[in-house]
Amino acid sequence: MCFPPLVGREKERQQLRTAAVPGSLVLLSGAAGSGKTRLVRELPGAVDATVLTGYCPSRDEPFPFAPVIEALRRATIPGGLSPLCGALHPLMPEHAERLPPPPPPTCSPAAERHRTYRALTELMDSLGPTVLVLEDVHGIDPATRDLLYYLAPRLPAHLCLVLTYRPEELPRSFPVHALAARTPPGTPHHELALAPLNPRDLFALASRLLDAGPCGATAPRTASADPAAETAAPPPDGTGAGVGAGVTAEDAERLHAWTGGLALAAVETLHHLACARAGTGPGAGPAVPEEPPVPPTLRDWFLERLHALDRDTRHLVRAACVLEVPAADDVLARVADLGPSRAEKALSRACRLGLLRPAGPAALEVRTPLLRRVCHDSLPLGKHRHLHRAALSALSRGPAPPHARLARHAREAGLVEEWTDHAERAADQALSQGEDADAVTLLRDALTRPTLPAGRRCDLALKLGRAALTGISAQHTIALLRDVLATPGLPAPSRGELRMELGLLLLNQAAQGRTARSELVRAAAELTSRPDLAARAMCALAVPRSTPDPVDTHRRWMEQAVSAAHRSKDPAVAHSVSVNQATLLAQVGDPAAWTAALPDPGSPHVRPTPEALVRRREFARASLNLADAAVMLGHYERADRHLSDAATWSIASEVPYIRESAQALRLILDWQRGHWAGLDEEAERHLGPARLAHLHAVAAELTLVRSALALAQGDPAGARSHLALLEPAPGDDPAAPDPDHSVPVRAFAAGLLARLAIARGDAGEAWSRVEGLVSLVASKGVWVWAADLVPGMEALVPAGRGAEAQDLCARFRAGLRGTGAPAAAAALGRFEAALARHRGQGDRALHLYAETASAYRAMPRPYDAAQVREAAAHTRLDRSGDRSEEEGVAGLRAALEEYTALGAAWDAARVRRALRAHGVVAAPAGGRGPRDPRLSPREGEIAALAGRGSTNREIAALLHLSPRTVETHVANALAKLGLRSRRDLASVPGRDHGDGAAAGSG
Repeated sequence: MCFPPLVGREKERQQLRTAAVPGSLVLLSGAAGSGKTRLVRELPGAVDATVLTGYCPSRDEPFPFAPVIEALRRATIPGGLSPLCGALHPLMPEHAERLPPPPPPTCSPAAERHRTYRALTELMDSLGPTVLVLEDVHGIDPATRDLLYYLAPRLPAHLCLVLTYRPEELPRSFPVHALAARTPPGTPHHELALAPLNPRDLFALASRLLDAGPCGATAPRTASADPAAETAAPPPDGTGAGVGAGVTAEDAERLHAWTGGLALAAVETLHHLACARAGTGPGAGPAVPEEPPVPPTLRDWFLERLHALDRDTRHLVRAACVLEVPAADDVLARVADLGPSRAEKALSRACRLGLLRPAGPAALEVRTPLLRRVCHDSLPLGKHRHLHRAALSALSRGPAPPHARLARHAREAGLVEEWTDHAERAADQALSQGEDADAVTLLRDALTRPTLPAGRRCDLALKLGRAALTGISAQHTIALLRDVLATPGLPAPSRGELRMELGLLLLNQAAQGRTARSELVRAAAELTSRPDLAARAMCALAVPRSTPDPVDTHRRWMEQAVSAAHRSKDPAVAHSVSVNQATLLAQVGDPAAWTAALPDPGSPHVRPTPEALVRRREFARASLNLADAAVMLGHYERADRHLSDAATWSIASEVPYIRESAQALRLILDWQRGHWAGLDEEAERHLGPARLAHLHAVAAELTLVRSALALAQGDPAGARSHLALLEPAPGDDPAAPDPDHSVPVRAFAAGLLARLAIARGDAGEAWSRVEGLVSLVASKGVWVWAADLVPGMEALVPAGRGAEAQDLCARFRAGLRGTGAPAAAAALGRFEAALARHRGQGDRALHLYAETASAYRAMPRPYDAAQVREAAAHTRLDRSGDRSEEEGVAGLRAALEEYTALGAAWDAARVRRALRAHGVVAAPAGGRGPRDPRLSPREGEIAALAGRGSTNREIAALLHLSPRTVETHVANALAKLGLRSRRDLASVPGRDHGDGAAAGSG
């Protein structure tokens, strides 16, 4: 039979093996389900003795000697027993042939019992070296208890007695530790206690069980088969990168919080999860969710324990489960409807049995969320509603009622009006304290009420829309606002306010700029009687987005917003408008943005008033918006300062949208500054949580970082696959509009795609990738957004459209006049240099390249600076003369060094090819990781690419070799490494740092 793996019990296993010697007494204690049974199952084969096991049955009237008889039933009865053992015939009829004839009856029941004790003692002594394990002696029958009292002073020299029990259920009539005092002097006795498993133990257990595969992979079990060690710790880095099912340290922590470390609960839960995951694969969510499903075996095991309780204790535990959070003794007593004396006794029993535990100096709570779930879900409907009404009544008595909890109890009790009232009050409290996420949860719940009146529904929906603006996932709120907007008969101001909240959510969280603009324009028209709200809609329209409105239109919206804010005389509205005014200036590159007046956030060490909290929120929003613009414009030190302010004045749990957006901007900054070590992993980690699924703007920025890194590091196929995630998929839900990403995000992606097209020699496609965005930038007049579009704009020259390129450059130059945008200015210089080179103006091109490289280094953007150095080197090589060639080769060498230092393998390979064309051989760099010494540099380079899954033809195109040459190198690498297939090359050392790359444009 297969048992669950023994985990976290190595110390106790060694102690048990050492203690289980002839002539000794071992007491093994542990709470129900802690793994006592699983531990004693390690004894057979581990000791030089026969192991016999019997269980004390959980019966009101147990059979006499039940565990002893069950154990001896499996024993081999020796011959030569004295006539005394014939007294065992009635107890052991299956061994009648081996026992002496039954003796005559005794004169009294006492004498009969004494003769039975003597017979059992003689029989156990005759068995030779034996370990007698009696399980669950907290449920021992009186006859067996008296037998142990008789046996202890006469413990046979060949017998080891092991008793397991639950200390919380041990009856006062059987002080098991007193047995040790009854044994003969010098008798060894040992006491072992099993504590709950810790998260490290549960990590090892989860890794073993979830890696076992489908639920049928192990032998059948019952809930009484306790688990519990081959200890396997999480990886040293703490990430808990698991095996098999992808178990992490976080999974182990969740399992520990859910089960309290109870071994039986952990094993049953993990087996159930393994069954559920059998057909889904390891990528379907976390290995252990926050609230795992409860297996039927585990549910019934808990219910059996609960039903065995006396009435008062059971009612008290049910009351604690209904209350859900720690509660004072008097509250528990009122909900359970128990008087003080009965409640005190029931509380004492519940704590002694491990069902409740202290939670602070004056409160108790249910031991584990798992127990709470089982108990609460098992309540009959009538009892369920009765207890929640009692909880509602008990908690309403205080001076500061906990409205969030009261809303839940009212809902569960079926009191819908009270549910809505308490939910709205709780949401108002949360909003006043800046806890928007809690308010969203409460309001969403309240809005599920089917009989909610239309006016009340509109009011709650408005509060929900405001609260959701600082959150992450707004899809549910957007759908709900649209549903409420369809309510007939809504007054124009209410409709306008709903529409405004909908537009803001579409704009910020859903990245649906065009749809948002339509809703906001309509909202502004419907809110003419509410200048405070109209100002909010107008100032949102004033911020440039991906709509075709020219910048003058945005400025006019801002003027109207300022006027409406002035009429409203509302300071909060004025703060909101001032933030968007600074955002507008920053987005168009106006230097006045950096000196614009912003709301005063006050001191971070003082608890804010509601008015101060509004200012803090607006200041944090302004900091994020200015940081976003500073990153786009190339003001990186400014971006750092504003990101620091955003972090200081926002709390992740209260304003997660700001925190997630700020983190994405920091990673973009790392990309631009050339801080690439671990950047892809960090971006992937931030993309992982499901909470970002609907925060399209942040997900797009993180995906772009991964795309740019993949391209620069020699994986153009990976770059294309990342970029494809930003495009609508053919099977996408048509009811869910595609994200309308901001122009800077779209320009970043278009620039990468243009570089890929240029690498394939397709200048026409490169221009087509950016053409639409160039037209949009030109129509809006926001040329500071064009920095990343320059690779596609330069493609006009090799496409034979030099005159268009010249005109475009002139418009670009005019559009940047009066702006402060270092990134766009440097990109313009690069474009002008490329045109000068095309016209044969080498000196001017070199001068412009030098200025541009200096500008990039000043920001700093070392990758762009290296590309400009490479372009300047090619300009020198265009000229005739030895000196020009020498200077050009030196420039290529310098660019190669910069690319290599960054890890830009794609560009490094392109430069090496150019050097080879001029008779200079530059060996592939060794990379940041060790390369297998058995391979030549070229073999290692090709092996790395093959290990990534590239075909011979793809590698040949990347490295400008023939497919036959690549085939030869792959075969040589396989032979030298003793590998059978190119798939095995994935494990070649240094494969992540190979320099194989395609040619690409600077």
